[in-house]
Amino acid sequence: MNQRPFAIITTRLPPAMCGIGTYSSRLRQHWPGPGRTVEFLVIDGADAAEPDANGDSVTDFNSDPWQLAAALQRLGLADVLLHYAGRAYHRRGCPVWMPRVLAVWKRRFPGARLMVYFHELPGEMRITSLHYWLGRVNGRIVRQLANLADVVATNTDHHADTLREISRRTDVQLVPVGSNIEPVGHADSDRAATEFVLFGLSFGRLQTLRLFDDYLRRWIASGRLTQLHIIGPADDAFARQADELISRWANPAITLRHGVLASAEVARMLQRAQFAITNVTADTWSKSSALMACAANGCSVIVRSRPSNLVPVSYAIAADELETISRDEVKRRTSALGEWYRQNADWPVIARRFAEAWDSPETP
Repeated sequence: MNQRPFAIITTRLPPAMCGIGTYSSRLRQHWPGPGRTVEFLVIDGADAAEPDANGDSVTDFNSDPWQLAAALQRLGLADVLLHYAGRAYHRRGCPVWMPRVLAVWKRRFPGARLMVYFHELPGEMRITSLHYWLGRVNGRIVRQLANLADVVATNTDHHADTLREISRRTDVQLVPVGSNIEPVGHADSDRAATEFVLFGLSFGRLQTLRLFDDYLRRWIASGRLTQLHIIGPADDAFARQADELISRWANPAITLRHGVLASAEVARMLQRAQFAITNVTADTWSKSSALMACAANGCSVIVRSRPSNLVPVSYAIAADELETISRDEVKRRTSALGEWYRQNADWPVIARRFAEAWDSPETP
């Protein structure tokens, strides 16, 4: 049994609403092999974290480099998994202190091991952009972290290519996200064929509504869509912009706003409705928790554009197809999407891929 300390540096754990923290928690729950406890080092909210059945502990470092350094010094010769997104650890996305803290720890403990999973990476921006220099600084941080790490992983092909370019490493692992919405019981055999679901954070929902606005108006007019269930936070500027867009529809009353729901309630909604609209693209599918939640719960996915040769996006339904596709074809694609998910992106599969990539040695 590996007795080395194992720590996970991450954001806020459930029940706090944070995609990175939820990913960290789900990954831990399914990590293969018995007998190894984990210490979560979180930016804050340790007291509110859900109780753990594995004997794990949760420690705040309050986004303070000195507190994180002290925690790593205490852990010593350890395995550490860092879930990284610049904005998770610094309000402008530039935690310049993080590589220094980890570099000092690794120098003091040469046998320590570090895995970094990059949830976000800086994109290309024009020099005239207000965020150009912040992106350059974050890129430098990413390069330093990647060069410190024993194992580097991320969640999309585009991110993997960006990491290879930034770090000059060729051994970047690609691991998709899983579903944060676990199935509950059995899905309805006779789904509500004219009820659609849109869920997630408010900015993503606004993007999706804008992307599908013309189609949604058409589906409402034809009776193809009779109820749109909107799930997620509803008290910010993006949610208000979405409400304004919906108010211009011919029949805005078709929308039912549920606000934030517990995971089990979202699962029941996805197991009842036939379709969910998403902003998934060929570049973003492997980091889309919405796509994975639909796949896990047997809900058909509607996308703006469907590449016919790209699995699993090829199992979605393109917006242009919705009014002509047969019920049998919808069932076939949705079934294929669910099977793909179980083989490639279910949490035990993801956790096993992490563990195999790390392949931590036994400690004498």
